[in-house]
Amino acid sequence: MIIGLNTHVSQDGSDYHVQIEDLDGPKELEVRVYLAGRIAFQKRQSYAAAVEGLANPKHIEAAVQEEMAKLFALVKAAITKGRIK
Repeated sequence: MIIGLNTHVSQDGSDYHVQIEDLDGPKELEVRVYLAGRIAFQKRQSYAAAVEGLANPKHIEAAVQEEMAKLFALVKAAITKGRIK
């Protein structure tokens, strides 16, 4: 399953390009934040616990999307607070 998020966050005149991808095999999400063409932040986060015990592909996809939304909210907050530059 490949799920992704690709968006921009504007903060203090800067445009941050945020990409989050489902790495599926290792059950991880990878987030990369680009600023002026360079990677300003990169992290991998496991979502194995969020999908543990789920068998229905739709439920798995929903759980991964929820984890992605949480991760995006954390990254957006870090950008807003000036922690990612």
